[in-house]
Amino acid sequence: MTRNFKRFEKYVVVLILLLLPTQLALHFWPGWSFVFGIRVDLLSPSIYLTDILILTLLFLNPEIFRNYKKYFLTVLFFAFVNCFFSASPPVSVYKWLKVIEIVFICLYFVKQRVVRFSSIVTTFFISLVVVSLIGIAQFIKGGTIGGILYYLGERTFNQSTSGIALVSLGGIEHMRAYSIFSHPNSLAGYLGATILFILLSGKLKKNITNVIGVLLVLVCFVLTFSISAYIGIFVVFSYYLFSGNKQYFSRIVIVSFVVFVLGSLLLPLLSPWIIQTFPLVEKNIYQRLDLAYISGQIINQNFLIGEGLGTFITSIPFYKGIFSYSWLLQPVHNIFLLIFAETGIFGLLTFCYLIFKTIVRQLKTKKLYYLLPLILILFTGFFDHYTLSLQQNMLLFSVFIGLSFNARMT
Repeated sequence: MTRNFKRFEKYVVVLILLLLPTQLALHFWPGWSFVFGIRVDLLSPSIYLTDILILTLLFLNPEIFRNYKKYFLTVLFFAFVNCFFSASPPVSVYKWLKVIEIVFICLYFVKQRVVRFSSIVTTFFISLVVVSLIGIAQFIKGGTIGGILYYLGERTFNQSTSGIALVSLGGIEHMRAYSIFSHPNSLAGYLGATILFILLSGKLKKNITNVIGVLLVLVCFVLTFSISAYIGIFVVFSYYLFSGNKQYFSRIVIVSFVVFVLGSLLLPLLSPWIIQTFPLVEKNIYQRLDLAYISGQIINQNFLIGEGLGTFITSIPFYKGIFSYSWLLQPVHNIFLLIFAETGIFGLLTFCYLIFKTIVRQLKTKKLYYLLPLILILFTGFFDHYTLSLQQNMLLFSVFIGLSFNARMT
């Protein structure tokens, strides 16, 4: 019976990793998922297919709650305080349930033994190739594919759809690759971090099939036209060149992490000066700086425990932007500011401590296949929020953190 349970658990883990990029979900629309009558996807409580698989994994491994009781109790205590003072308690309750799920999946992969490391790499790669093929096909067609891909979470749109992400090539507008993600940037972040993990692990067999698969992933990555991901890959490659010098490399990585954090905290203060000093052609740059400025106001009003997890969007209309009140209903495009605004200084310090501890561990163990993807995630997190707001990217982040502390996952 135990052997059968272990075999079933192995299938569940493989399915989770295989379906990690999917966003098939059942969405609910209570009143608190609307902001002044506008329906906001990020506020909608949703049950994803991956949630069901993770819940199955929880039933198979209830001892994780017992073994790590102090961690879960700490999370629950802070969640209670944060929800009690939240600007929208129902939103915060739902988001904290997601945090508990993420903590569970992270701790599970710390001790995971049922799937070998090579099988994890292979599963990630198969999933990545399928996702990339969908993204490439969408770019060529100029719209989504439809059909069975709906059950992977593909949404229906084309390059004429209002609000769709476009790129101009030779004076002709093309739809950027979305695949089964909600935005090309989150797709780029997922592809970049995962292909780095796969290639640096050294576990991918060198044959023509896998070479073609890697090329497909790289082509799809390019077709996302995500500038932050492009720059992030370049930065990570630069780090890789210095990785041979352990002492120098360690200093660069740690200093970079400090710069990410301090640069994020200075952004609300510098945003008005940047906008007034440098003419900004790109509208989205102005919007991101405006959201950073608003985050500074929220932090100033809720320094200790934050506005409430998940409530940044609901709070935006109550804070004045750089020139006017903002109706851009998105989270601030910086993960450090987002955590600070929603969970206060205690949440920010806890997050930074956990990331710093992870970085130090990987520097000691010299596992670049965990460290460099983490650096890419943090770099793109300086410019976007999807690492902490979208299901696929959140789960990938937690799986990577868990695996990086698993001594057998090498």
